[in-house]
Amino acid sequence: MIEKSQKEFAVEKYQEADLNQTHRFFIGVPQRHPEDDKILILLTDPFSKHKEFYEFSIDSIGHLEEIGTIANEDGESAMQVRVWVKKGMTAIKAKPFIVK
Repeated sequence: MIEKSQKEFAVEKYQEADLNQTHRFFIGVPQRHPEDDKILILLTDPFSKHKEFYEFSIDSIGHLEEIGTIANEDGESAMQVRVWVKKGMTAIKAKPFIVK
């Protein structure tokens, strides 16, 4: 006979509030770094011709949440995530620009 447990598990209701104090979130599409497995690349707009992205060390990431799938007009899709990075950590932001 199988008994159902009547225990209720506490949901981490205040996790986001705690993360807001110690972390900052970034939203984008995760990609593997081509050379370093300890780095996460986060594309802000994966369908744009001009790729803007962040690089975070895996050690600086406190939490990762799947947000949902985004798609472009051509039917290409990508999974978007929210990455919580510890405040005070070093990261890279790459943004294309035209040299004048």
